[in-house]
Amino acid sequence: LPISVATDVDAEGKILTCESVVCDGNSCEINEFSVPYDRLVVTIGAQTNTFGIPGVREHCNFLKQVEDARRIRTAIVNCFERANLPGLTDEERINNLTFAVIGAGPTGIEFAAELRDFVEQDGPKYYPNLLKYVRIKVIEASSIVLAPFDKSLQEEAIVQMNRNVEFKDPNIYRLLPERFKLVELLLDSSVKEVTAKQILLNDGNTIDYGLSVWAAGNGPLPLTLQIVDTLGEAQESEQNVARGRIVTDAWMRAKGSNGSILAFGDC
Repeated sequence: LPISVATDVDAEGKILTCESVVCDGNSCEINEFSVPYDRLVVTIGAQTNTFGIPGVREHCNFLKQVEDARRIRTAIVNCFERANLPGLTDEERINNLTFAVIGAGPTGIEFAAELRDFVEQDGPKYYPNLLKYVRIKVIEASSIVLAPFDKSLQEEAIVQMNRNVEFKDPNIYRLLPERFKLVELLLDSSVKEVTAKQILLNDGNTIDYGLSVWAAGNGPLPLTLQIVDTLGEAQESEQNVARGRIVTDAWMRAKGSNGSILAFGDC
């Protein structure tokens, strides 16, 4: 099929409604078509959930698609290059090199750890004189990190986030101030708003940043919500736990579909 988007599922009639964009020269039109099915496998994933917080979609980087990763990589280098300009104050360099990671779930913690590795392994080669200005701030609304995981893993993640920096070249330590802290965990810190240069927390504090990454959770795509709705009570009765996702049994069959719909992954 050409590039198509599924827009509706008729679970009772077993019909999938789709839209495709058909272009002829410079003009394009949307064509709707239907596909009957015996079994429907839903693996559409999820989308970034901003929880309606102002400024998140406009100013934060997401970690969902390959394009997001490329954008973040470029942005990190830009932060270092901007901080390397002559004539800046120490405060301006720190602000440019403050990396805010919002969300301390698996995605946020892994990204913060990878960023830390970049600073420790590549930083001395390219930006040794800027390392003392780098700050990684992990912002989490709850009181724990890695909420879905075992407590021992949560504790180990905190240990790894709080450990001292490690460089292969001992001379690098001379460039750092005493008690230098690269990563800071800010628990019980919920975000109120994100602007182009600041993160405003609900407790009244603000964080100046050079790069912000939003890793605070996923939300369902419109088609997922439509499937949940069309399957009725079998889905609705468990939405206090499923939170917009498709509820399945142990064989990944969507409840309420009589086995005709299977769902995998983040959806």
